[in-house]
Amino acid sequence: MKGKWFRRAGALCCALALTALTALPQASAQSPYVNDYLAAHPDTAAALEMFTPSYYAAAYPDVAGAVGADPDALLQHYLTYGMQEGRTPYQGAAPGAPVFQPVPLEQLANLDSLKKKCSDEEFAQAYLVALGITSPIAMADLTREEQLYCVASILRDIFDSEGTYSMSADHYNDPYGYLVLHTASCAGCTRATGLCLSILGISYEHVNENQYSHQWCRVPMEDGSYWICDAYGLYCGPEPAPYLHPYLN
Repeated sequence: MKGKWFRRAGALCCALALTALTALPQASAQSPYVNDYLAAHPDTAAALEMFTPSYYAAAYPDVAGAVGADPDALLQHYLTYGMQEGRTPYQGAAPGAPVFQPVPLEQLANLDSLKKKCSDEEFAQAYLVALGITSPIAMADLTREEQLYCVASILRDIFDSEGTYSMSADHYNDPYGYLVLHTASCAGCTRATGLCLSILGISYEHVNENQYSHQWCRVPMEDGSYWICDAYGLYCGPEPAPYLHPYLN
């Protein structure tokens, strides 16, 4: 595979993310939603370094008595007080451990576009897999460029390992097809990429969305430039001109 991200941080994050992904139990069509799922699978929450509200409330009844059972209130207590007090945010965590704070599923940017025709259950499963990809990226000290390299390299590795290209299979154009069924087109890859970027809080544009043309994520950078993040198109790097893909034009 071409792409300079393998010469940067991508290889390290790819190894870390694939390790995290192995901790995700195989999802079924009856999987509960994300918070309940993680509460029922503490090993998964630990692998993702995610704050677990149900664990925190049960472990610290004094906190639950003060702030209640609201997940956001419990998280804010941990971030404001619990870390300094040496409390643990999830089962097996070190006292005062930092936690991965992904953008919640219901608050994702471009949510309707990302879901496409996924059911709520299917999209929740794709979101869980994307958490395994993004957790080590978020927890590492990386630049925005390195984060994009990592997302692209991990998604490409997933496809090279077990993916099949299709423009007709069920969910070929959504993240459930790419991340769970492992059968997708460039549209599915773009939405899987967009899901990971949205979880990390990185804005993007879906280029050529819903068109019979190659699709990819266009990402604004802090210096005013734009980058392409495209695992299918084998490129992650600066956009040579607005909406111009260097490997396709």
